[in-house]
Amino acid sequence: MNSMIQEWADLKLNVHMYIQEFHGKLVDRKRRPVLLLGMDTRAITFLSDLDLPISSEMLIGLDVEDSRVCVRLHARLQWKQPFGELTLYHSSLHIQQEQTLYITGQLNTMIREVQFPTVSRFQYEKASAQPNLQETYHYIDFTI
Repeated sequence: MNSMIQEWADLKLNVHMYIQEFHGKLVDRKRRPVLLLGMDTRAITFLSDLDLPISSEMLIGLDVEDSRVCVRLHARLQWKQPFGELTLYHSSLHIQQEQTLYITGQLNTMIREVQFPTVSRFQYEKASAQPNLQETYHYIDFTI
Protein backbone atom coordinates (compact mmCIF):
# COMPACT_ATOMS: atom_id res chain seq x y z
CA MET A 1 0.00 0.00 0.00
CA ASN A 2 1.51 3.35 -0.98
CA SER A 3 2.12 6.03 1.67
CA MET A 4 -0.83 8.25 0.68
CA ILE A 5 -3.29 5.36 1.04
CA GLN A 6 -1.73 4.45 4.40
CA GLU A 7 -2.23 8.07 5.56
CA TRP A 8 -5.93 7.75 4.72
CA ALA A 9 -6.13 4.55 6.78
CA ASP A 10 -4.45 6.29 9.74
CA LEU A 11 -6.84 9.27 9.90
CA LYS A 12 -8.81 9.55 13.16
CA LEU A 13 -12.01 9.35 11.11
CA ASN A 14 -11.26 6.91 8.31
CA VAL A 15 -13.27 5.10 5.65
CA HIS A 16 -12.58 1.72 4.08
CA MET A 17 -14.40 0.51 0.97
CA TYR A 18 -15.04 -3.03 -0.21
CA ILE A 19 -17.22 -4.72 -2.81
CA GLN A 20 -20.13 -6.30 -0.93
CA GLU A 21 -22.05 -7.86 -3.80
CA PHE A 22 -21.63 -8.18 -7.57
CA HIS A 23 -24.39 -9.53 -9.84
CA GLY A 24 -26.29 -10.75 -6.77
CA LYS A 25 -23.37 -12.77 -5.38
CA LEU A 26 -21.51 -11.96 -2.18
CA VAL A 27 -17.85 -11.04 -2.66
CA ASP A 28 -14.97 -11.82 -0.30
CA ARG A 29 -14.42 -8.54 1.54
CA LYS A 30 -10.97 -7.05 1.06
CA ARG A 31 -11.10 -3.53 2.42
CA ARG A 32 -9.23 -0.60 0.90
CA PRO A 33 -8.84 2.87 2.48
CA VAL A 34 -10.55 5.77 0.68
CA LEU A 35 -10.52 9.51 1.41
CA LEU A 36 -13.91 10.85 2.43
CA LEU A 37 -14.74 14.17 0.75
CA GLY A 38 -18.45 14.66 1.43
CA MET A 39 -21.48 12.94 2.84
CA ASP A 40 -25.13 13.41 3.67
CA THR A 41 -27.89 10.96 4.54
CA ARG A 42 -28.37 9.94 0.90
CA ALA A 43 -24.92 10.11 -0.73
CA ILE A 44 -21.17 9.88 -0.15
CA THR A 45 -18.27 11.25 -2.20
CA PHE A 46 -14.74 9.88 -1.87
CA LEU A 47 -11.37 9.41 -3.59
CA SER A 48 -9.89 5.98 -4.25
CA ASP A 49 -6.82 4.56 -5.92
CA LEU A 50 -9.03 1.84 -7.47
CA ASP A 51 -10.79 2.22 -10.81
CA LEU A 52 -14.08 0.37 -10.41
CA PRO A 53 -16.84 0.07 -13.04
CA ILE A 54 -20.08 1.96 -12.55
CA SER A 55 -22.65 -0.82 -12.42
CA SER A 56 -26.11 -1.10 -10.87
CA GLU A 57 -25.16 -4.75 -10.23
CA MET A 58 -22.41 -3.80 -7.74
CA LEU A 59 -23.11 -2.97 -4.11
CA ILE A 60 -20.17 -1.50 -2.21
CA GLY A 61 -19.65 -1.44 1.53
CA LEU A 62 -18.15 1.52 3.36
CA ASP A 63 -16.89 1.24 6.94
CA VAL A 64 -16.71 4.69 8.55
CA GLU A 65 -14.54 4.29 11.65
CA ASP A 66 -13.10 6.24 14.52
CA SER A 67 -11.38 4.96 17.66
CA ARG A 68 -14.60 3.70 19.24
CA VAL A 69 -17.16 2.70 16.62
CA CYS A 70 -17.52 1.46 13.03
CA VAL A 71 -20.60 2.47 11.04
CA ARG A 72 -21.18 0.06 8.15
CA LEU A 73 -22.89 1.60 5.12
CA HIS A 74 -23.92 0.22 1.74
CA ALA A 75 -23.95 2.21 -1.49
CA ARG A 76 -24.10 2.02 -5.26
CA LEU A 77 -21.63 3.97 -7.37
CA GLN A 78 -23.43 6.67 -9.37
CA TRP A 79 -20.56 8.30 -11.25
CA LYS A 80 -16.80 8.59 -11.29
CA GLN A 81 -14.21 10.86 -12.81
CA PRO A 82 -10.41 10.81 -12.98
CA PHE A 83 -8.68 12.91 -10.33
CA GLY A 84 -4.98 12.81 -11.16
CA GLU A 85 -3.81 9.26 -10.45
CA LEU A 86 -6.94 8.67 -8.33
CA THR A 87 -10.64 8.31 -9.06
CA LEU A 88 -13.37 10.51 -7.58
CA TYR A 89 -16.59 8.59 -6.84
CA HIS A 90 -20.09 9.70 -5.92
CA SER A 91 -22.38 7.00 -4.53
CA SER A 92 -25.96 6.79 -3.34
CA LEU A 93 -26.26 5.38 0.17
CA HIS A 94 -28.71 2.59 0.97
CA ILE A 95 -29.79 3.25 4.56
CA GLN A 96 -32.98 1.64 5.78
CA GLN A 97 -35.43 4.18 7.22
CA GLU A 98 -35.32 2.67 10.72
CA GLN A 99 -31.49 2.95 10.76
CA THR A 100 -31.29 6.58 9.63
CA LEU A 101 -31.51 8.16 13.09
CA TYR A 102 -28.94 5.79 14.63
CA ILE A 103 -26.44 6.15 11.76
CA THR A 104 -26.88 9.94 11.64
CA GLY A 105 -26.25 10.17 15.39
CA GLN A 106 -23.13 8.01 15.22
CA LEU A 107 -21.68 9.96 12.29
CA ASN A 108 -22.39 13.32 13.95
CA THR A 109 -20.60 12.14 17.10
CA MET A 110 -17.61 10.98 15.05
CA ILE A 111 -17.36 14.29 13.21
CA ARG A 112 -17.53 16.31 16.46
CA GLU A 113 -14.77 14.23 18.04
CA VAL A 114 -12.32 14.39 15.13
CA GLN A 115 -11.25 17.94 16.08
CA PHE A 116 -10.14 19.02 12.63
CA PRO A 117 -9.50 22.76 12.49
CA THR A 118 -12.77 23.97 10.99
CA VAL A 119 -13.80 27.02 9.00
CA SER A 120 -17.11 27.94 7.43
CA ARG A 121 -17.74 27.16 3.76
CA PHE A 122 -17.64 30.92 3.02
CA GLN A 123 -14.20 31.32 4.67
CA TYR A 124 -12.92 28.23 2.88
CA GLU A 125 -14.06 29.43 -0.55
CA LYS A 126 -12.64 32.91 0.10
CA ALA A 127 -9.29 31.52 1.31
CA SER A 128 -8.93 29.00 -1.51
CA ALA A 129 -9.37 31.81 -4.06
CA GLN A 130 -6.23 33.57 -2.74
CA PRO A 131 -3.10 32.63 -4.72
CA ASN A 132 -0.63 33.23 -1.84
CA LEU A 133 -2.42 31.19 0.81
CA GLN A 134 -0.25 30.78 3.93
CA GLU A 135 -2.32 28.06 5.58
CA THR A 136 -3.61 24.83 4.04
CA TYR A 137 -7.33 24.22 4.45
CA HIS A 138 -8.86 20.75 4.04
CA TYR A 139 -12.56 20.81 3.35
CA ILE A 140 -14.98 17.96 3.92
CA ASP A 141 -18.62 18.71 3.16
CA PHE A 142 -20.92 17.06 5.68
CA THR A 143 -24.67 17.48 5.85
CA ILE A 144 -25.75 15.01 8.49
